[in-house]
Amino acid sequence: MANNTTVYDFLPVATCFHLPDPNFDGASQRFAVNLVTAIINIIASPFAVISNSLIVIAILRSYRLRTSSNLLIGCLALSDVLVGLTVQPGYICFRLMENQHRSVPCFVRVVYSNAFYICCGVSFMTLSVVSYERLVAVRLRARYNNVFSGNRVLKFMVAIWVLNIALTCLQWTGINQISRGIHLVLWFLCLLASVVASLGISVIQRRRHRQLHCHGTIFENIRRKRELKLTRNILFIVGVYMSLNLPLLLVSLYHQILEQEIKTYNHYSWTETVAFLNSCSNPFLCFWKNRQIRQGIFAARRRITFHLANSDLNVTALSISRCSKSVTTAGYRVEIKTAGNITSSTICNEVQPAILNLNE
Repeated sequence: MANNTTVYDFLPVATCFHLPDPNFDGASQRFAVNLVTAIINIIASPFAVISNSLIVIAILRSYRLRTSSNLLIGCLALSDVLVGLTVQPGYICFRLMENQHRSVPCFVRVVYSNAFYICCGVSFMTLSVVSYERLVAVRLRARYNNVFSGNRVLKFMVAIWVLNIALTCLQWTGINQISRGIHLVLWFLCLLASVVASLGISVIQRRRHRQLHCHGTIFENIRRKRELKLTRNILFIVGVYMSLNLPLLLVSLYHQILEQEIKTYNHYSWTETVAFLNSCSNPFLCFWKNRQIRQGIFAARRRITFHLANSDLNVTALSISRCSKSVTTAGYRVEIKTAGNITSSTICNEVQPAILNLNE
């Protein structure tokens, strides 16, 4: 992981701020794993950026989608966008340069390490808040809006980002090991909180399911069914995310907290890559499990297609206008300019005879 011990602790080259000095002595043994995991991230990174950006755009552009649950999903998607833009490219550069040059520039190491801690910390904390939000929704339905109003959720999101940026900045104050330890402890606490909240939700859901057909009106039963379905879908997303991150947390716990030796640092390479794949799996799960977000993504895609089509039409109309101005009764001049798949020469050849007939 980007907790520099993944590669940094075994590498002594140039000193790079607070990061441990690297040592690439065993890099040849990791060549194949470095290459394979770099290729996986090269493929996954663009998909993560595009798919998560569509989720963020869909939530921001639609007032109907700006519910508390979806705002938290949007915060998670934003962190995944940054994973695809910074963490995965940093990992790719690190592994390929390790293979090729046995050295990595300080800039790459700093960006990779800091972006990793910020984005992963935001993701873990957001998922724990999502689990707690669902617990409040199924347990305290009448007071839900008081606890998770839109403004309060936005404050939670800002606080999560500020906290993780501040904890990452602590590494620059000379307490690097302590700062990384705080990160890992918080991640495990977030994981524990999510598990406890999920268990509580499961117990409440089971009890509510038995009561569903025994009490309440038809409208009340339909509303409860929708609420339970939404809760199950969100918990499924949380469960998949935690499962993909669990191997990395266990390796970190064993190696850094318990200070036990590991046979190869390939464990970090594989567990980091699996954790980074969350940035691809999350948008897929949201698209599959959340009907509102799926509809919002389709609407965003239609708007983008519409704007692109209008742009092509505007270029075509501009070419026709320029072409008509260049035509005279004695002859005409053809301008060669591309407008989508139609060139101005083609447009001129079609428009000019009609203009000449009018002039005659």
